[in-house]
Amino acid sequence: MYSNILVPVAFDDEHNPDAALNVARALASDGARVTLLHVMEDVPAYAISYMPEGYADELRKAIERDLKSRAAEFDNGAWAIVEGQAGHEILSCAEEIGADCIVIASHRPGFGDYLIGSTASRVVRHAKCAVMVMR
Repeated sequence: MYSNILVPVAFDDEHNPDAALNVARALASDGARVTLLHVMEDVPAYAISYMPEGYADELRKAIERDLKSRAAEFDNGAWAIVEGQAGHEILSCAEEIGADCIVIASHRPGFGDYLIGSTASRVVRHAKCAVMVMR
């Protein structure tokens, strides 16, 4: 059982956070801290002009509401939103909070993942704690 679990949460069609959250519940010891983390990747400059004004703020508020709600399901739940490259930020957060386990969802790898690697594979290769990958 783990006492400090980090669960990166992505809000897209390829990742459903429910499976990872259920695994975190199963792996958590009594009183464990479970931190939900969402990484907001930088939007390329060419794409910003196509987004409506205030889009990023509204998106961040919606993600914050969802994370707060999901974190409240745990006795010692926490949440965070950071900006940057997902793999790097997940590893940084895990080290910062002293996570002893990361539970991360992953999609089925495609050919491109073998060349550049997915976020989950980067986390698995570089994490200093246990990593559970959910498909």
